[in-house]
Amino acid sequence: MSELEEKNIEHQEEATEVQIEPTEEKSCEESPLEEKPTEKESCDETEKKAHCRYRLQTIFNILLGIAVIILFILHFVKPKEEKFVPKVFDGKPGSGEILYVNLDTINENYKLIKILTDDIQEEMKKQDAIFSNKEAAFQKKYAQFQENYQSGVLTAIQIENAQQQLQQEYEQLEISKERVYSDLQNRQAAAITQLYDSLQVVIQRINQERNASFVLTYQTGSPFLILADPSREITDQVLFELNKSMEK
Repeated sequence: MSELEEKNIEHQEEATEVQIEPTEEKSCEESPLEEKPTEKESCDETEKKAHCRYRLQTIFNILLGIAVIILFILHFVKPKEEKFVPKVFDGKPGSGEILYVNLDTINENYKLIKILTDDIQEEMKKQDAIFSNKEAAFQKKYAQFQENYQSGVLTAIQIENAQQQLQQEYEQLEISKERVYSDLQNRQAAAITQLYDSLQVVIQRINQERNASFVLTYQTGSPFLILADPSREITDQVLFELNKSMEK
């Protein structure tokens, strides 16, 4: 064989040789991954959500229907109309007559008014004199303090003590004065109530004979009663009955 043919054979052998590299085998232990839901589980979850939405929609429709019914009832159904039922009068009806009493005459001539008024006025004058003396004594003490303060004979502690004492005496004087006059006002209010009660009792007793439908009171300066028929006045009779009860 020639040298040229030997070289061609060597080149063909080199071309046919294939260098096979080993491939890595796929590991059976793959890295853990999140388990994907199966198609069946996804369908179940969808059905649950759809069922929940259906229930909520049903409840909403029921509540809406109830609200509509209530509005319908309130709008179209009228409540039962209440009717006024007058009280049954079982007494004797009045004659329609109107009587009146002059309070100015009662105040000037009713003996009990004079007794109560004089008593309260006397007590008022007495308390006025008492508190006038107390206020004068306080003013004198305060003036003496001012004189000593301006002359500089008092120490700082003496000034402070004197001021506190004067303040306490003034407050106590005002409290006592307010309490006394408040008691007098209460006595006056109680006296007015007593007079009104006695007047009412007498008028009711007199009206048992007259059977008037109304008995009014008249007083100077009151705009309620402008004109009164003298034949309808029962002031003298009321005053007589009031003073007669005082004599008893």
